[in-house]
Amino acid sequence: MRKDLIKQCLIVFISCTLLIVSAAAEEADKLPEDLDLNGSDCIWIRTIRDYTPLSRDSLLIHASAKRSYYVRLLAPSFGLQSSFQLGTRSRDDRLCPYGGDSIIVDRFSGGEARIHSISRVTPDQVEQLMIRYGKKDPGDTQDPAPPEVNGAEVEELG
Repeated sequence: MRKDLIKQCLIVFISCTLLIVSAAAEEADKLPEDLDLNGSDCIWIRTIRDYTPLSRDSLLIHASAKRSYYVRLLAPSFGLQSSFQLGTRSRDDRLCPYGGDSIIVDRFSGGEARIHSISRVTPDQVEQLMIRYGKKDPGDTQDPAPPEVNGAEVEELG
């Protein structure tokens, strides 16, 4: 009887702990609200200029014409954040989340990561993603200068 009570208390305690941890993780995983997480955009491979790894399963790809794309991978790739260069594998000249396209993380070991989604992002969304993943300090952002107001002169009284 006493063992059953201890077992039930332990189950309740573990359940509450898991609930709290999952709620905290869900809060931390918030992304920009207008970001399409199931995006099906494609990137012309020849336009890719740079990339920024955000986590083990997501990265930003910077293309020409100041276009940026948020790329999510199907599974975590442990070499993504420490790699110096990435490769692509595609049947055509475009990198897409469908058709078997993938990102090659380590060309020597054949580390390949399949793509879950690609979403084009605005410069503001890039900024939010960089802050969200800890790649940029929120204090680094500059406040816009206040607009000049006509007719708000100050007179000195003498």
